[in-house]
Amino acid sequence: MSPADESPSLYTSAVEELVAIAAAIACNADSSFKHHLREALTHGVPRGDIAQAVATARRVKEQIAEQTLRTAGEQLAAARDPGPQPGACCCSGLPPTNR
Repeated sequence: MSPADESPSLYTSAVEELVAIAAAIACNADSSFKHHLREALTHGVPRGDIAQAVATARRVKEQIAEQTLRTAGEQLAAARDPGPQPGACCCSGLPPTNR
């Protein structure tokens, strides 16, 4: 296919900033969000489009959190292990000390 046959790209610098805004929200990156918000406004992205990108990122993030919590509940309910014992910690790799 020749370049003349290609459709113009929809991925503009404005769209790139909307993607970066959503990614910043997904990563809880406040400073990155502020930077890309300024950049989006500089590229003429309407505030409504920015708000829509934020809302979409929030919905995705909340859905993932709900699924993770559901999985945690299912795994905990299915676990036959009595769970951590007082004084024991699986994180340290060291036996508990008695003081």
